[in-house]
Amino acid sequence: MKRSIMTGSIAALLSMFPVASLLALVWKFPLPMGGYAQGVRAALLAPLAALFYGLFGGFLVVPALGAASGALAFKLSEGDSGQARKLSIALGVASAVAAGVFLNVLDKIIGPW
Repeated sequence: MKRSIMTGSIAALLSMFPVASLLALVWKFPLPMGGYAQGVRAALLAPLAALFYGLFGGFLVVPALGAASGALAFKLSEGDSGQARKLSIALGVASAVAAGVFLNVLDKIIGPW
């Protein structure tokens, strides 16, 4: 179980940067002190924005979500270590996507930044 938790956590942490770029490329991404941006330029700046958000709590929240998804993957795989690893990675990346989407819709929840 520890391995699945660690795998999910690391997968979420490492994928948050490419996920931010992909979201900026296909949808939008909030750039600190720049508002929402989209397109190729935003995709290049989005990893720096993810680093900024990471320093203000994202480096705790995203790996914690990944760890929870790793534990879920272990339970779903019923102890099969190969399947648990693959599922931990997939759910860890999904956790990073969920965190990025949350940043994108945060203005709808709390109002404009």
